[in-house]
Amino acid sequence: MRVLVCDDHSLFREGLRLLLEKLDASMEVTLTGSAEEAVAATKDGTFDLILMDWHMEGLAGTHALEALRESAPLTRVVVLSGDRNAELVRSAIDFGAAGFIPKDSPPAQLMTAVKTIADGGVYLPTGALAPIQTRDVRDAFPTLTERQADVLRAALRGNSNKLIARQLGISDGTVKTHLRAIYQELGTRNRTEAVYMAAEQGVRIS
Repeated sequence: MRVLVCDDHSLFREGLRLLLEKLDASMEVTLTGSAEEAVAATKDGTFDLILMDWHMEGLAGTHALEALRESAPLTRVVVLSGDRNAELVRSAIDFGAAGFIPKDSPPAQLMTAVKTIADGGVYLPTGALAPIQTRDVRDAFPTLTERQADVLRAALRGNSNKLIARQLGISDGTVKTHLRAIYQELGTRNRTEAVYMAAEQGVRIS
């Protein structure tokens, strides 16, 4: 797995590299100190994941996210920020982020977030959208069954299929079947698009 880290704080960059290598020693981690450097790096190589700081010198925020999404359209981009206000999280999702990781998370939570993302899941901080999001999954998507709603709630928290299966006492295959039905019902193609739609529909994910 090839990961590109884009952050203008050198200590955080190096710390994140160590964390990623602890999760998987085979990860190939490239460090950049600006969005401009990150965009240039995507033109020289292909990455599976980009971890991008939100507040940086130069190109930053939605402009940086848009630039990275344009230069690497098939790569998941996850936002890192010390600012976790609900509007910022929502803005990141609206502009195509596949997840959001608060920099001030406790080490164990940061590890969980990075692992979830590295495993292909979508991570959003619990309760980050609560101030502006008010509806439950069933209120936003009333055509979902109770079980589908349970699966979607778990997916919106960034849980892997295996964890969802363990939490709900069902098989991995059943989780996949439910997710396919959910995507069809929501008119989405994958988990990330479902997260975007849930955010747009005002779904509470805490």
